[in-house]
Amino acid sequence: MVEVLMEPCSQELIAEKGCNLNNPNSVIRLANNDSNLKEPDLTPIQSFYNGQSIFITGGTGFVGKLLIEKLLRDCPGISNMYLLVRPKKGKDVHERIEELFDDPVFSLLKEKHPKFRHQIVAVAGDCVQPGLGMSAADRQMVARDVSIVFHVAATVRFDEKMKLAVPINVRSPKDVIDICKECSCLKAFVHVSTAYANCPYNLIEEKLYEPPMDADKLVTLTDCMDEKLVEEITPRLLGGWPNTYTFTKAIAESVVVKEAEDLPTGIFRPAIVISTYKEPIRGWIDNLYGPTGVAAGAGAGLLRSIHCDGAVQANVVPGDLTVNALIACAWDVANRRKSISKDGNNFQIPIYNYVSVDNPITYDQLKDLSERYGLEFPSGKAIWYYSFRNNKYKIVHLFYVYFLHLLPALLMDTAMVCMGKQPR
Repeated sequence: MVEVLMEPCSQELIAEKGCNLNNPNSVIRLANNDSNLKEPDLTPIQSFYNGQSIFITGGTGFVGKLLIEKLLRDCPGISNMYLLVRPKKGKDVHERIEELFDDPVFSLLKEKHPKFRHQIVAVAGDCVQPGLGMSAADRQMVARDVSIVFHVAATVRFDEKMKLAVPINVRSPKDVIDICKECSCLKAFVHVSTAYANCPYNLIEEKLYEPPMDADKLVTLTDCMDEKLVEEITPRLLGGWPNTYTFTKAIAESVVVKEAEDLPTGIFRPAIVISTYKEPIRGWIDNLYGPTGVAAGAGAGLLRSIHCDGAVQANVVPGDLTVNALIACAWDVANRRKSISKDGNNFQIPIYNYVSVDNPITYDQLKDLSERYGLEFPSGKAIWYYSFRNNKYKIVHLFYVYFLHLLPALLMDTAMVCMGKQPR
């Protein structure tokens, strides 16, 4: 495992260990330095990003926001940051960029580097569209200037329809790789996958696994068939994969290995990404996916039970530490490619599993910790006192569902109707 710390890497340690991810005991340190530091004052990772232009997809998502914030705040030497953004709800990309940086997560960045906006370049596009929906002029601009690429964009909904999951999670990685092939000065391309892409296996090592289906066949199938028919055959397509998210992410990894074998590429597999540990805001998160949604539902008094074995390890990782590791991966990919080129050997795409093996926590422990602080700071929107439990056995879980979910909801809606109001 890789330990990511927030302190400068000493020259002695660099000389001794090289701060290399190849060494399992290595320590990668990202320093919080001022923007006026000169080259000798920069850490190896800051030096790598100094003067580089970066292209990021998925920048408006949770991990994307943290990645943008961290790079701009602690790698001030970055030349330009190109963000792929799609128009949405009648707002163009520039309006969406303005909304993006209004988020409180960028408050510390604005204090430390108030003029960071000149580094941002909005690129209109959409990962659902072929070729990322980019114009020819924008594509040429990115290919000419960019040297580091992070493909973070994905649909992370477990129940996403295959017709939408495939273009975003399977086809868009190939589209990003096609752009990378056009980049004249590419140093690193990192594809963000998930530790659960290969969940049917009991042991997930840092290696590529056989995909459940050929990517080209899946893309052709979803393009040619209507949505209703695709939905009907989805259960058969999934096989041993539990949902469309893990299924498509597994196939995406095979796309990266097949299409980017000649590029300085890495695959980053984080576990379940939760709120931040320390920075830029302690405990910050902007979505209700995974454990966060469960905690929100329980805290509001709406969720009383979940079918879950509390003794199972909850493989959760803080958002800020995840982004630190992601930033370090691009640096390591470039270093590996450089050393391989000198040795004359073939470059093997490295895969990085970022999981909580070294500091595990069970779902019961996660529930207890959430309960402790949730009761101390209760939600103002709670409609019932907190009472939540993990139930290993389905029959017990169903008992709680019927008597603590459905029955109270039925009684409340009946009362609403009797008062002449709309049922909730």
